[in-house]
Amino acid sequence: MSEARRIRPPRVPGRPRGTAPDAARGVAELVGRDEERARLAEILDLARRGMSATLVLRGGPGVGKTTLLDDLALRAAGDFEVIRFDAVESEAELGYAALHQVLASRLGGLAKLPGPQRGALGRVFGFEDRVAPPDRLLVSLGALGLLTDRPAGSRQLLCLVDDAQWLDRDSADVLGFVARRLYADSTAMAFALRDDAAGAERLTGLPDLAVEGLDGRAAYGLLARAAGGDADPGVAGRLVDATGGNPLALIEAVRELDPEQLSGRTPLPDPVPVGLQLERGYLREVAAFTADTRTLLLAAAADSTGSADLLWRAGTLLGFGPHAAAPAEGRGLIAVRETVRFRHPLIRSAVYYGAPRAERARVHAALAAAVCDAGPAELRAWHLAAAATGPDEVVAAELELAAGRVRARGSWSAAATLLGRAGALTPDGAAAARRLLAAAEASAVGGNPGRAQSQLDEAAAHRGDPRHTGLVLRAQARIHRLAGAPAAATGSLLAAARELGAVDVRLARDILVEALVQAQVSDRMAPAGADRRGVAEAAAALPLPVSVPVTTGDLVLDADTAVHLEGIAAALPRLRGSVTAVLAARSTSPEVFQWLAAACSHATVLGDDIALYELAWRLESLAREQGAVLPMALALSHTALSELIAGRLPDAERLFDQRAALAEAGGDVEHLGALLVAGWRGDASSVRELSAAVDARAARTGQGYLLVFRSYAQAVLALADEQYAQALLLLEDRLGETSQLKFALVDAVEAAVRSGRADRAKGPLAQLTALAEGSPVPSLLGDLARARALVATDALEAEELYRKAVAHHGATRGGGRLARSRQVYGEWLRRERRVKEARVELRAAHDLLDAMGARAFAARCARELAAAGENIRSRDERPGGLTAQQARVAHLAATGATNAEIAAQLFLSAHTVDYHLRNVFRKLDVRSRRDLARLTENGAGQGR
Repeated sequence: MSEARRIRPPRVPGRPRGTAPDAARGVAELVGRDEERARLAEILDLARRGMSATLVLRGGPGVGKTTLLDDLALRAAGDFEVIRFDAVESEAELGYAALHQVLASRLGGLAKLPGPQRGALGRVFGFEDRVAPPDRLLVSLGALGLLTDRPAGSRQLLCLVDDAQWLDRDSADVLGFVARRLYADSTAMAFALRDDAAGAERLTGLPDLAVEGLDGRAAYGLLARAAGGDADPGVAGRLVDATGGNPLALIEAVRELDPEQLSGRTPLPDPVPVGLQLERGYLREVAAFTADTRTLLLAAAADSTGSADLLWRAGTLLGFGPHAAAPAEGRGLIAVRETVRFRHPLIRSAVYYGAPRAERARVHAALAAAVCDAGPAELRAWHLAAAATGPDEVVAAELELAAGRVRARGSWSAAATLLGRAGALTPDGAAAARRLLAAAEASAVGGNPGRAQSQLDEAAAHRGDPRHTGLVLRAQARIHRLAGAPAAATGSLLAAARELGAVDVRLARDILVEALVQAQVSDRMAPAGADRRGVAEAAAALPLPVSVPVTTGDLVLDADTAVHLEGIAAALPRLRGSVTAVLAARSTSPEVFQWLAAACSHATVLGDDIALYELAWRLESLAREQGAVLPMALALSHTALSELIAGRLPDAERLFDQRAALAEAGGDVEHLGALLVAGWRGDASSVRELSAAVDARAARTGQGYLLVFRSYAQAVLALADEQYAQALLLLEDRLGETSQLKFALVDAVEAAVRSGRADRAKGPLAQLTALAEGSPVPSLLGDLARARALVATDALEAEELYRKAVAHHGATRGGGRLARSRQVYGEWLRRERRVKEARVELRAAHDLLDAMGARAFAARCARELAAAGENIRSRDERPGGLTAQQARVAHLAATGATNAEIAAQLFLSAHTVDYHLRNVFRKLDVRSRRDLARLTENGAGQGR
């Protein structure tokens, strides 16, 4: 069930492989890999049909993964453009090193990318020099655009990555994102990686295939070929047993044995030369060379670039020239042309780690001197660090400068590596701690919490400085946030603020705003002291000195403090003031994201849909402009919620889908948006399934806000199905003073009254009254009028209030509130036996709800209309049987968005958008975006 081949020609570590002809020269007859070849053929066939597919080959070293990629490249020759890259271990810490090589042939398409993506890739590749590092999402989208931007009629694309466990983290994340977002792009991707290596998890979730040792028959066939047909059956059996059918081990074992041993005339060595014995065998070969050849091999092994020019420049310092390569080339260990190639990574590893430490340091020093004017400064710094034999401030400072350069290009992982090495080489303890702290922060931003924690633990060992201790605690909070532990993050931020309060109250209060946002995420799942009240108490204990200017963040913090320590009635003026201040702020500093996130929460606590809309879209715009992923996730959550409560379900669904795509890009799954939409759509089975997923995520991550909105989604479904007692049970416990469900207060009143518990409507009604008085926006005024109508006992008063509700809600954005007010009013009219008037309101409500896609509420209207003597049918949610993704593409196209704009919003390629749009046109029998707009305008709503 596996495959092998003859020893292939030397390959280029860390350099792009050639296209199909290069692969063809390295592929001999394959043995025993029919199943694996068939799986790989499937991804080519899909690409030939205009679709895309990815496969990850996983297996131990030498098992034949590279041979399978060689074979795949050969089969793709002619009708595919082939991009191939072989990663090497020494490049695993060089940020975006692999991405540079994979995209090298596509950089001519940079000009076609949207500005933010073009700028992000420009900074990664060093074409643009900006202070702000590029965001990983924009880099990923840009890479997707470059790889899929091919003119009609061009060849399909095959992208091959070998030894993917050694991809640098930045490149692995980007290439994984690309592989997950390919769809109708005529592209196949195949990765090969060692499943026992440290980086093997980086492509988790992609379709994979385990590549194992050859079975007995195939292994015998390979052995016979490698031995020229002279192997004794007993010898062959012992070798197959000893190697486990590993093709490389079989071939290398045959190379180690003489003809007498292979024929069985003399005994085999014990143990048989496999595993570590392979490396020892390589070292024996190296030891037989002269000193200059050994030094050349070590220099080639120490250099990650594979540059022959760099090798010869180092050779002038180390005492070898081109003649020194001949013996090693003659033995097939290495090939030196324009680039330097080892026959197998194990040879390179054996040469490097088998050399004495002092000799490795001498070689790295020569490479550092040789690279000075011929490569990136960070490569010189890395060689200097490898050459250092003890603390060295000069080298540490150069590493720190190099870290700044790679960080500006967006390579946080490489920056963390350089800073970590700088810290280890720094003689002064305080300076070492500062550099290690910076390394930990870079690791956290780069998405590596394990390494961040290790570096932070080293940085924390330096004690006695409150500022340093506070900054360590802030970094610890960011690691907790990265690990999905918001309550722990809040606790660390509060501890950081307490440490810093005595030495830098400005920084301490800024950190408290960050803590506030984390506490909002935890909600009631946060332990006492690490919840929003805990943040409020910490803020009260750190008042702003008169001499320190007040910032917008201070207003946000003081408003939230007032809510928790004084009550919402007393805090209303400060809440409104904080929202107004954030809307007026024009800062682009990182703090503004925290301000906007907190202010969005304040707007929902106020029940002010207008402010929420403005704040959420401002946050979204700024996050897109700066390419900031975490703020973008918050922004999409708030903008989607704003659209949802306005009754613009297609827009809400599109935004929630973008939020889910962001989570997917980070290796996570986001179900909350789909749950909220399913609740409004009336999809009971999806609500049940998604509720379980949301509950599990909340339990796993401590994100208590998920449970609040899960209850809301379930309550919406219960209300639509007239399960009023259930709706009241779900809502009642979620509507405290600081709840972000103030838009559901009127629903709680309806549920209480309709379930015969009018006494339990008093609390929500009192909250609505206070909110409407403090923020007299049409939505709150309409909610208050509807709630009062529901509890009114006088018919004249009730009717007047219902009419007020309809009038106020007619002035709100979107039709959701208006539809529900007309629905409840129509139901009241029917119960008052005013059937003719009831039909008018119920029909209008039904049309609005049906156009929104709120099927369960529309069905409730239809039942009331039937009771009033009129039958009505609801339309299908997706005309023409569109899939969810097709419906999203259709909606955006109907608003006038171009394919490129749709692709950017849905994190797809333009080819995939075009594919979906062609299917939309076919299913709906339309020929243009204008026809589509006319067809979907009722359901799509108005633009924002």
